[in-house]
Amino acid sequence: MNPYNRKNRFWKKLCQLFICFSVIFLFSSCGDSSDTRPGQAGPGKKAREITIAYGLDTDAQSIRNSGDMLLKIFATQRLVELEGTRVVPGLAESWDIIHNGETLIFHLRKGIYFSDGTPFNAEAVRFTFERLMAFNSSAWTETDRIRQIDVMDPYTLAFHYKDGMAGYIALTAFAEYGCGILSPHSVTPPGDPRAAIARFSGTGPWMVEAYQENQHTVFVPNLHYQGVRPILEKIIVKTIPKAEARVLAIQSGGVDVVIDYYHGGSAYTPRNMLKPLKDQGFQILKKQMPMTTYLVFNYKKAPWNRIKVRRAFNHAINKDDIAALFDGWINTARTSLFADSAPYIKDAGAAVIPFDRQRAVQLLQEANFPLKRPMELIAMGQNPDEVKLCEIIKAQLIKVGVDVQLDVLEPGGYLERTTKGTFDLRIYYVGGPERRKFTRMDGRFNPEASEFGDYGFFSDPAITPVLKKAVNSFDEQERKTNFHQFYKLVNDLAAGVPLYFNSVFVVCRPEIKGIHFISSEPRFDTAHWENLKNAE
Repeated sequence: MNPYNRKNRFWKKLCQLFICFSVIFLFSSCGDSSDTRPGQAGPGKKAREITIAYGLDTDAQSIRNSGDMLLKIFATQRLVELEGTRVVPGLAESWDIIHNGETLIFHLRKGIYFSDGTPFNAEAVRFTFERLMAFNSSAWTETDRIRQIDVMDPYTLAFHYKDGMAGYIALTAFAEYGCGILSPHSVTPPGDPRAAIARFSGTGPWMVEAYQENQHTVFVPNLHYQGVRPILEKIIVKTIPKAEARVLAIQSGGVDVVIDYYHGGSAYTPRNMLKPLKDQGFQILKKQMPMTTYLVFNYKKAPWNRIKVRRAFNHAINKDDIAALFDGWINTARTSLFADSAPYIKDAGAAVIPFDRQRAVQLLQEANFPLKRPMELIAMGQNPDEVKLCEIIKAQLIKVGVDVQLDVLEPGGYLERTTKGTFDLRIYYVGGPERRKFTRMDGRFNPEASEFGDYGFFSDPAITPVLKKAVNSFDEQERKTNFHQFYKLVNDLAAGVPLYFNSVFVVCRPEIKGIHFISSEPRFDTAHWENLKNAE
């Protein structure tokens, strides 16, 4: 063998070993400088930033949309907010309701600037809503109701509604995530409602410093924000789609916080992992939301179009077993259809059908329920809790003589089956984040709502007119009266089987303080490392 080649290979191997040892030293040094075990906040730069694991991409450079909910809460503000059942000022300091809502005139706050330094004004509001309308982003924003938008002066604009499309629900929709106001300079060319977002810019407490699709979004304080400036200097949101991977990330020190999808109902931390995480020293923060997970019937086909069958299935489900599945972290729907934060639910007397296995068997016999084939129950595999929930339901239904075939599907397959109606039972949620209190009820139960085709849950001729009055009336007492009647009808018709109330959870290291909830949304404006705050 040529001595030169031998010598050359020797030096190559030596260089490779040197590079390997250098990389190992580099990562071990980084680990020493910012130990991420619970109870030990890293010093220096690490103490002024946190890293969050989140199940979805923030879509900060959206082509057709306006970004994820987390992005909207961090970086934008809306014209109004929804507190309880009341609409309160946001970027609009007041509004006028003309001809029972046929026109809404908003008077905007002055002296507000976007994170790009440009002024917030009526043209920016019109741009935001014209973008939603251009891409038909009407789900929960209710922009399909709008006939015309007129800028009356730099800080006043009017929304005119189509015939029969006005109502209180349209006013509440201005609090929707998608209605967060964007700077017209967020897109290139500026002001083009059909252009892709190039540099996301809002008026919220944070601004986007960097974004890599499906990888991470980096937020820093918005220097133009009119409120109190955030304490942290940086928040890194890592996109980690798999629930188990998010849990491993915080356990290994790769992230400091894990948060559920702001929307609720998916991309969340498995509830049976919360106790082990708490036992390991992590904080668990929780806020219940007006969203109920239901067992849903394919009610348009037999035998699910019969009330007696639907009532039997309500009697068959023991919700104590469901509470055990979640280690007590969630509240089951034993006594109410919805959590206390649902519209006017507290004094509605909205009872639920109680667990009674003997009565379930009796009703199924009276209904001549077909037991010759297994009932198909479909579930989405991306939610581990949902699969386990379906297994419990299957075991309970066997006890009343109903054979269930469980099909665990990927999101695409699940959507196809629901669209085609090729299922008997499925798991779905009713309600949503608090800012969707009115729009979600309408979209789930009103077949005339634009959202119902894709997101409908149940409809009945008795429900529709009552619900329309409940969400559209500008009179508080009329809304309340009709919501009470609506809840009674949902229970009397056994529209579905209410299982449990959803919550949003935050898992974080114990030395991180100041994370708080506004409605059901975790906020990080006052978040900080405890040792940093004490040092200051």
